[in-house]
Amino acid sequence: MFFSKELGRSLKRHGKKTAIALLVSAVLGVFLCQFSGSVDTYRRRLEELSQNADLRVTFVNSSGTRTVGLLVYDDKLQALEDSGLTEPGLYVAECLFSDGTEDDQPDIRNPKRLVQPIMAFTQEEPLAITPDNITYFDGYDASLFASSEPVCLLPQERFERLGYQAGDKVHIQLFTTGHNGKSIHPGVELDLTIAGTYKNTAQGLPPVNASGMVCPYLVMRQGLEDSKLNIWPSQAYLSIPDPENLNAVKALLEELEILPVNAHLASSARFAKTAIINDSVYIGTAEPTQRTLNLLQSLYPAVFGAVALIALLASYLLMQSRREEIALQRSLGAGKGRIFALFFAESACLCILGTAAACLLCTLAFGTHIAALGLPLLGYIAAYLVGAGAAILLMLRTGVLAVLAAAE
Repeated sequence: MFFSKELGRSLKRHGKKTAIALLVSAVLGVFLCQFSGSVDTYRRRLEELSQNADLRVTFVNSSGTRTVGLLVYDDKLQALEDSGLTEPGLYVAECLFSDGTEDDQPDIRNPKRLVQPIMAFTQEEPLAITPDNITYFDGYDASLFASSEPVCLLPQERFERLGYQAGDKVHIQLFTTGHNGKSIHPGVELDLTIAGTYKNTAQGLPPVNASGMVCPYLVMRQGLEDSKLNIWPSQAYLSIPDPENLNAVKALLEELEILPVNAHLASSARFAKTAIINDSVYIGTAEPTQRTLNLLQSLYPAVFGAVALIALLASYLLMQSRREEIALQRSLGAGKGRIFALFFAESACLCILGTAAACLLCTLAFGTHIAALGLPLLGYIAAYLVGAGAAILLMLRTGVLAVLAAAE
C-alpha cells in the first residue's frame, strides 16, 4: 500500500516528465498500431477474397459457347478430383434403365430394348426449383447426392401411381449409349432404395423426364464402371477451394490435355475437351492486394525495430533526467532494490497507460483489430522497459557524491 502511494506521489510530483513519457508512449504506440493494423487489414482482405472467390473449373465445348448438352470425359473429372486441388461441383449425366414397368418404352436406337431415362447429379440444384419441389423421406437429405449410397428419387406422380412406399427398393438394369449416340449397351442390375420424391417442372435445368428417376452421380458412375462402360456427363464443373492452388490446377489441366477455349473452332462441337476458370476478377483484385501485403510485411521488421529502438532511447533519456533524484534518495538511505522497483514501476505504468491509450484510439477511430496488436505492442513495451531498466541500473552504479557534485 505504501509503495503504491509513493508511486502515485512520484508521478504527480513530476507532472511535466510524466506527461512527456505518456505522450512518447502514446505516439509510438499509435504509429506501431497503425502499421500493424494495416498489415492485418490486407491479410484479412486477402483471406476474404479467398473465401468468397468461388473459383470453378467449368467444362465447355471447344469454342466456349456451351456448358450443357456436352460429352465430358469422366476420367478427366476423376483425375481432377484425385489431385486434391479441386472438389466436385455439379455433374449431370443421363443414362437409361429398365424396371419392367409399363413406363419402359422401345429405344429408337434398338427397338427391342425397353428403357426409360435416369439422370444422375452430384447436387440437388437442378431439381430444387422451388423450396417444396423435393420431399426427402426420414433419414435422407440433400447430402445423398454427394454419396455413393444406392438410392433414388422418383417423380411424385410415378411414386403414387405405382403404389410405392417410403424405403421401398426399385430393381433396375442400367443401359448406356456410346459416345456417338448411335448404340445402346446393357449394364449392371441395381437395387435402389427410394429416398424421396420430386415434382417435375418444365423449368428444370436440365429437364428431368417425368417417367424416369434420378440418383446420385457416384451410383451411376460405379454401376457403369462395374460393367466396363463409360459414363458421359453432359455438364460438369469443379470448385477450387484454395485459390493458392490456381497455378497448380492450370498445370494439371494442361497435363490432362484439357485445352483452353478457341473461339475460332466450330461452335456446335459437343466434346468437352476444353475448360475455363472464372479467375479474372479474383486475380485482378487479389494480385495488387498480395503485392501490398508483401511490401508491408517486408518493411515490418525495420519499422518495428525502429520503433523499439526509439522507445528504448526515449525511456533511457527520460530516466536519465531523474539521476539527481535517484542519487538524493540513495544519500538518504534508500536501498538500491527499492529505488529500482519504484522507478521501474513508474516507467512501466506510464508505458502501459500510453500504449493502452494508443490501442484504444486505433481500435475505436480506425477499426484496427485488437488481436493484430498483441505481439507488436508487447514487443514495444518490452523495448521501452529495457531502456528504462538499463538507465536505472546505470545510475545506481554511479557514485552518489559524483552525481550531487555535478549537480552543484
